[in-house]
Amino acid sequence: MFDVLIVDDQRTGLRILERLVRNTRPDANLHCFQDPTEALSWAKNCRCDLLITDLRMPTLSGSALIRWFRALPHCTDVPVMVVTVAEDKQSRHAALRAGATDFLTKPVDAIEFEARCGNLLRFREHHLLLSDRALWLEKRVRQAVTDIEQREQDTLLRLARVGELRDNHTGQHVRRIGQYAALLARELGQDDGFCQLIEYAAPLHDIGKIGIPDSILRKNGRLSDDEWAVMKTHPQLGYDLLADSPAPAMQLGATIALSHHERFDGSGYPNGVAGEDVPLAARIVTVVDIFDALMSERPYKPAWPLPQVLAHLQRSSGSMLDPDCLRAFLSVLDGAMDIHARLRDTLDGVDSPMSRDRLA
Repeated sequence: MFDVLIVDDQRTGLRILERLVRNTRPDANLHCFQDPTEALSWAKNCRCDLLITDLRMPTLSGSALIRWFRALPHCTDVPVMVVTVAEDKQSRHAALRAGATDFLTKPVDAIEFEARCGNLLRFREHHLLLSDRALWLEKRVRQAVTDIEQREQDTLLRLARVGELRDNHTGQHVRRIGQYAALLARELGQDDGFCQLIEYAAPLHDIGKIGIPDSILRKNGRLSDDEWAVMKTHPQLGYDLLADSPAPAMQLGATIALSHHERFDGSGYPNGVAGEDVPLAARIVTVVDIFDALMSERPYKPAWPLPQVLAHLQRSSGSMLDPDCLRAFLSVLDGAMDIHARLRDTLDGVDSPMSRDRLA
């Protein structure tokens, strides 16, 4: 059902237009005004499918009415028919510039009016159908994108758990690492896209451990020099596993996997890079990974008290850790503690060796 707004300062003209519209669309809701300012006030808060207006009116000209009408967000594409005795081009041009769609000259021919009014309302109907379809498609696309992102995140988390579970860590650990990393990245001024990406990518930091033999990864006691050399290959293994993926999260995960054991002072591995040559994402993950390792209970160790954790982090500033990243992390410590409490581990009590590189 259509809502038609009719504006004419002459009562007789208003009644004629009303009758013509009813002959064209008997089911239309008609809203008739002699005062164009009252018509505009009505249009501000109501649905309208067609505006029919005179041009020459004392309080507000038809052109001015159309211009204000078009400025309303929900009326920008509503058809406007001008019915007037004015035949001069200047008046018509002013109405067209204001947004008029069609013109009829008084006295109005009933057959011509019905045809033109019917055409404008059919145009409006098709436009609304297309708009509804476009909105429906937009909603479906948004939902599809959301579903894909959720499936991608779930896949990344499950992939990350493969490496962590072989190292006797819980699934909550990888989720915490991702959320810590996003929290720290945001504090460092990174945009929302990077923060979301690092939340997905950070849990992949140790994925290369799937290539380390159990005899080394789960060995009780100290590793030999040869065994330690094998352990130190897991960053490159992780990079090689992820780097050729077209997915941005996988690509960032490859960068993090390769560099999360580099140290700010250049004494890390595998490439011994230092300072800002270590990618920012890896510097972020190094801070949050050490924090989580110290804060978390494991079968091979109790959780450290927070003051002891903070003291260790401070001692590592400038050597293992980027001082700027550490300062930013300490400024969002309350948020990190909330994440740690919300994603708390549940241990099964099985004894296991300590991770070989967590604090190395």
